[in-house]
Amino acid sequence: MQYTLCRHIKTNGTRCQAPSLTDGIWCYFHSRLHQRHTAYRTTEASRGYLVPGQHIELTALEDRESVQVALSVVVNALATGKLDTRRATALLYGLQLASNNATSLNTKPYAPKVVRDVESTPDGLDLAQPGATLEIADNYDHKADLDLDDDEGDENEED
Repeated sequence: MQYTLCRHIKTNGTRCQAPSLTDGIWCYFHSRLHQRHTAYRTTEASRGYLVPGQHIELTALEDRESVQVALSVVVNALATGKLDTRRATALLYGLQLASNNATSLNTKPYAPKVVRDVESTPDGLDLAQPGATLEIADNYDHKADLDLDDDEGDENEED
């Protein structure tokens, strides 16, 4: 099946490889990412409300490369006096959390499982299209998918 790719360009310069939404330019993830970060983008109109000398712009922290760039921006802003130490400390802590989280991100979408069509509810919740089904065998053992090993209870077992 052929599909159009998301047009988002990641921090490292690579194009997102996920299918774009049917009537959109971005995949589901990047569509939501751009919607949620619109309020944080600086426009010419909003520049007048910013504290002079205390403003830096960070991109969305979507992968390890974007966290690294944000880290560089914060450290350089601190070094040049554009950020006070207290604010930089809070930002660096947030970047540490983002960095730890980014190591476990799966950034390669599996095409058959990627949402391409979205149906929105009146309250703004995005839902995948209805009608998708999954065949599950009658003898399916869902407990086999769970890790029920209890290492602490193994003390009385013989080797």
